Amino acid sequence: MYAEALRERFPELDPAVDDLFLLEAHQIGQLRDRAPRQELAIVLDLHPELLRFFVTRCPAIEPFLLQLLDERQASEGDIALAEDALVWEIADLIVYQRAPALYDEKAPRRWTRAALAEVEPLAGKMVVDSGAGTGHVTFLVAPLAATVFAVEPVAALRAYMRDSAREQGLDNVFVVDGFLDALPFPADSADALLTHRAIGWDLASELVEIERVLRPGGIALHLAGMPHPAEVDAPLHEELLSWGYEERPYEDGGTLNRKYFKQI
Repeated sequence: MYAEALRERFPELDPAVDDLFLLEAHQIGQLRDRAPRQELAIVLDLHPELLRFFVTRCPAIEPFLLQLLDERQASEGDIALAEDALVWEIADLIVYQRAPALYDEKAPRRWTRAALAEVEPLAGKMVVDSGAGTGHVTFLVAPLAATVFAVEPVAALRAYMRDSAREQGLDNVFVVDGFLDALPFPADSADALLTHRAIGWDLASELVEIERVLRPGGIALHLAGMPHPAEVDAPLHEELLSWGYEERPYEDGGTLNRKYFKQI
C-alpha cells in the first residue's frame, strides 16, 4: 500500500485525525480514490464534525461520503487502527499542509539539467512550472529564464515557495494558485510549460489547456516519474504519444528516466 512508502519516507510526521481539518477542497475530492473506504467510514462515523467539514469545503463529495456510511460494515473494528491506516494512506496530502520543508527534503529528485535539454536556452523566456510543489523545478530554471510562474493549488506550498524565492533573492519567480487543467494565463502567453509528476489527473483537459497557454513554437516538457523504458501499455505513455509528444529518456544518477516533449 501507498501508506507503507509514506511511513518510510516521513517517519517523523506522526499524522493524526485532526490533520484532516487542514485539507483543502481539491484534496478532499481526492478521498474518493485515495482513502481506504472502510477506515474512512469508521473515522467519519466517530467524528461527525469531520464529515461536516469535508462536505462544507467540498460539497461534491457528500454523496460519496454518505454512501460510505450507509455501506459501512457492521463490525466496529479497531478505531485506532482505522484512524492510523486512513491518515497514513493520505499522509502526503497532510505533509504538504503541515511540513512543506519536510516534503521538500524527502521528495524524490528526478529533474536535472539533463532533463532540460529541449527547453534550453531559456533566456528571455516566460516559463510555467505547473504543479510546482515546493519549487524544485521552478528554482532550477529561474536563473535561466526571464520569468517563471510557479502554479500550485496547495496554499501552504505556495507560501513555502514564496519564502524560498525571497531567501534566494529570485525576483523573477511568481507563485500563483491554479491547476494544470485551468491555468491562470491568457492564450499564447508562455514560451515553455514544465511539469514534474504533475500530469495525468484529467489528462485530456490538461493537454488542451497546455496548448491554449503556449505560444506557437512553445515547448511542453513533462517528467512523468516513469523509468525508461516504460511498460508498453502504460496509459499515460500511450496517451501522450497519441497527442504528438515524443518520449525522450534522460540519465539521472546512472538510471534512465522518461520525459515527454512537444513543440506546439
